[in-house]
Amino acid sequence: MSETQNELPAWAADHFRTNNLTTCYRWAAYRRIMSGDFPGPYSDTFHPWVREMHDSWAPFNWAMKGAQLGVTEVAVNRALYTIDKLRRDVMYVLPTTKNASKFSKGRFGPALALSPYLKSIFTDVNSVDLKQAGTNCLYISGSRGDSNLKSVPVSELILDEVDEMDQKAIWLALTRLDGHIEKHVWGISTPTVHNHGIHKLYITSTQEHFVFPCPGCSRRIFLSWPDNVEIVGESVTDPRCSQSYLKCHLCGTRLEHQAKPEFLKNAKWVSMSPNGNPDHRGFHISQLYSFTKTPGELVVCYFRGFGDELANKEFHNSQLGLPFVSDGAQVTDDMIDRSIRSHTKNDPRPMVGGERIITLGVDVGDWSYYEVCEWFFDEYSLDINAGAQAKVLCEGKFWREQFDSELNRLMREWQVLTCVIDADPWILEARRFARRFPGHVYLCRYRRGVTAKEIAISDEDDDAPVITVDRSNWLSAALGRFKTAPTRILLPADVSLEYREHIKSLVGTYERDEFGNPIYVYKETGPDHFAHSRAYAEMALPLVAMQVTNKEVKAFL
Repeated sequence: MSETQNELPAWAADHFRTNNLTTCYRWAAYRRIMSGDFPGPYSDTFHPWVREMHDSWAPFNWAMKGAQLGVTEVAVNRALYTIDKLRRDVMYVLPTTKNASKFSKGRFGPALALSPYLKSIFTDVNSVDLKQAGTNCLYISGSRGDSNLKSVPVSELILDEVDEMDQKAIWLALTRLDGHIEKHVWGISTPTVHNHGIHKLYITSTQEHFVFPCPGCSRRIFLSWPDNVEIVGESVTDPRCSQSYLKCHLCGTRLEHQAKPEFLKNAKWVSMSPNGNPDHRGFHISQLYSFTKTPGELVVCYFRGFGDELANKEFHNSQLGLPFVSDGAQVTDDMIDRSIRSHTKNDPRPMVGGERIITLGVDVGDWSYYEVCEWFFDEYSLDINAGAQAKVLCEGKFWREQFDSELNRLMREWQVLTCVIDADPWILEARRFARRFPGHVYLCRYRRGVTAKEIAISDEDDDAPVITVDRSNWLSAALGRFKTAPTRILLPADVSLEYREHIKSLVGTYERDEFGNPIYVYKETGPDHFAHSRAYAEMALPLVAMQVTNKEVKAFL
């Protein structure tokens, strides 16, 4: 019998291969066709760290990564493999609906178009947010205001760009897996700040690094900045930067960029957290491993961050895959300690009809958090907040059933001139409160597009005026008091630990808006309700000035 006669028919060979696609990586290598920089069948040749990531079956997997390292394709492959081979539904979540639509068209669309097999199994791909393969579905959703997060049960959940998502929506999405015995979650993102988003998830995990034997000393190492980089040059424009190279921090052996395929071929993911939960695998990978980003290019990015906070942030986040907090971006315990004075929350209350200027800020929720603040300043003038001293008289919280009674008590007990209260989520209750104290209560909403410390006032309902403000600017004004002179804000001696923790939880950082312009934003690293009540009490001051002087509020901003 000839050799040709011994060969399997094409249909039989394909059936044999299909039955052997028992892992996600094998499946991707056979089913995915790529375009762009790495055209052809999917391969880990230029991203060797992705093979083991594909085949992790830990219930929870968190990838904290630099940019352009092939990890997003792992997520796409996981989604398609789960639908095709495991016959399970998948939800793929991105920060916004706009992101989801763009991703659906730019990633999943080409993936199906380039692979005849994938194109054949999906019976309905017309909808941007739903791709159907037989009885199984791929849901593509945004994290903000998407009803799918509440209503769609799935067994595989992928959270892409975790740090840019509505953080509360992450936990809502996780509940979608409650009804499944077999369930898997992937969260991937470039990080932003410590203890937020992907970093918050990563530090609870196995915290794995991609470890390889040094070609010089054979000891197992992983690449980190700056230990494994020989920095050559002194500035962004220094041509010697291109001479920078990777090295073993133990023996000094030079690790040639072109030799990465060789010295990384035996690399493995290794846990750096002995007490890490094995059900939560965490992967960290930086551009030090990149086959396309040279050490010289990374050094230029490093120098670009000198004196440029945004560039420094992007170097740490996008190149190193690490969280970054600049000096002064977060209130510290020391800042709070130096603001504490001898008065207490139980000091005598103000006299009825007195002349003290007292405001109230309330952040609304199942538990509502409040701050009562007294103000001292020389005159009602432009930028009144900058010249005024704030004395926190009291802070605390109350349960939802106490909403009416506690707010009534606070207004009368402290002789509050102006209260600013969160308009949502209890708009009806907030309006009723405003009507009980006409002219003294304002409902607040944060909105982008409101500039600086501008306060836009509108009447949505009689005696329930709504102010619209920029979140970042007013948080900066409220929290900045702790960061400058210690006398700009005075705290009671018995200030609560919870108040302290909430004030410290917000971290200021830069990010780019939809037009690529840098904007300053605050990321929460824990509960932050008192920080917002602090901001509401702050913005109440110019509203007091408006009422007392009968001038427009902009005269005091």
